[in-house]
Amino acid sequence: MRTNGFVGLMIAGICCFSTQILYSQSDFPVEPSNESEGVFRISNTSDYDGPTVDAVSFAPSSPRTSDLSPIAMPEGGQYASTEYYGNADEYYGPFEEYPQGDWIDDPYLEDATYERLGLVAGAAAVFVKPGFDTDTAFLTEDQSGAGTVTTSNDFPYNYQSAPRINLGVIDNEGLSAQVRWFQFEDDSSNGAIAPSNFVFFNGLPTKTAIGGIRAGGQAGDTIQTFSNIKLYTIDVDLSQELNFERWQTTFGGGYRHASVSQQYNAVGTASGAPVSSNAGHRFDGNGIVVFGEARRPLGLFDRRSKGTSSLSFITSAKYAALWGNSKYSAEDLTPGPIAATAQTTSKKSLSITEIQIGMQADFVLQTGALIWVRGAWDGMWWRGAGSAASESGDLSLLGGSITLGMDW
Repeated sequence: MRTNGFVGLMIAGICCFSTQILYSQSDFPVEPSNESEGVFRISNTSDYDGPTVDAVSFAPSSPRTSDLSPIAMPEGGQYASTEYYGNADEYYGPFEEYPQGDWIDDPYLEDATYERLGLVAGAAAVFVKPGFDTDTAFLTEDQSGAGTVTTSNDFPYNYQSAPRINLGVIDNEGLSAQVRWFQFEDDSSNGAIAPSNFVFFNGLPTKTAIGGIRAGGQAGDTIQTFSNIKLYTIDVDLSQELNFERWQTTFGGGYRHASVSQQYNAVGTASGAPVSSNAGHRFDGNGIVVFGEARRPLGLFDRRSKGTSSLSFITSAKYAALWGNSKYSAEDLTPGPIAATAQTTSKKSLSITEIQIGMQADFVLQTGALIWVRGAWDGMWWRGAGSAASESGDLSLLGGSITLGMDW
């Protein structure tokens, strides 16, 4: 009796295993759905002796794998036959019968998934130009006419390259933990030589008792100003990739540390006597960062089949709220010589918004590694970062970037 039961159990297992193999092979014609890219349907309306299945629509279960999962079906679908499956409530396809598609070499139904805990990395060259609410290098007063005419002279910043790097781990379901780093540094200068009846002032009054300097007064007097900006961010975050038919999305958040420092220096002469003014401020803070990214493949959605490539439209947004300390120092030197200094420390909050829009090309190597190249427009806004000569105002970094990434 036990032997008969054991044999029966083995026969049942073989039948189940055979059925599973039958449905795991590419025995069905596969054609892309005419409703959305990234969704495939399988039809066995001919050349197959099994139960009738009108069609089954499949979508990728994860952006990082070749696994297929049935998508939601409309009401009124056709159910599997109890003769073959023993469960009349199991749903195998929509009620509408699709025309049978061409037979194609389909890699998605084979046992070729890429389940692993892998590495994800990226390196970008970012080309941005800093902008400020006010970034006055010095002011000029023309007293040669009947009235005084005041002109503002700003720092002439240009585009500067900056590195951006990310490194982390990612699992088969698109859950990722990463460290991200960005750094930017730039400087600028501006100056003039005075004709008769010209007077120069530094960009903005400092917090010293003198409150800035006055240069000029006679022909040949000069003023020369310099500015410098340095900033960086470090993120540690978690993110999850999700598919919504045509769109691949990533959502995440974590911790951010950021620092921004700016320096202002002005040297000149007042009726031939040397004058100078130096000011600087720095913010160091910690806070939270949240972000989202959406990628729309142009054409059929590729599920990491080896040796393929695809092109996608991509957009992302990131927001960070930071709290920390702001330090300020200044020194003014006027003829005499008379010097005055000032130093302050205060609590401060600062927010950073980042937006990216561009195109991305993906290349899947024969090893299964995903290599991608992205070209995009980048915008970053540091609200409350100030300028070289002032703690108040906002800083923007606008430009573009080229990124090379890898997922393995």
